Amino acid sequence: MSKVSENFAKFCEKHPRLYACAVLAENAFKKPVFRCQDCGQCILSYTAFTCPMRCPKQMRNGPCGGTREDGRCEVYPERHCIWWLIYRRAKRMGRLKKLRRIQKPVDRRLQHTSAWLNVFAGKIDPPSWGKD
Repeated sequence: MSKVSENFAKFCEKHPRLYACAVLAENAFKKPVFRCQDCGQCILSYTAFTCPMRCPKQMRNGPCGGTREDGRCEVYPERHCIWWLIYRRAKRMGRLKKLRRIQKPVDRRLQHTSAWLNVFAGKIDPPSWGKD
């Protein structure tokens, strides 16, 4: 990111109330729209705008070995596997190649922080908006 965005992120981090407002604004949008789980390391643009952290095992790089033949979750059989949903949506959107990118493991230190400000600060990779 640019120096301007880095400086903005640093400024927000130094001012807890401002940072809290940024987190509140981000969650006000992302939680109802994407069912965001507030990991602070958003990869929605790579997973067809479906939060993979909704997986009970929090799998970020594809389904676990327990996905049932009908696409149901091993832990919660009444639900579809989140990766089954991500694949279907990515296929409809023409974004299947984005699913091939290996995602970094979750850094728990970033949980409940602003993914937007983490991108600006260079702590996480920026989103990928284009198609495959």
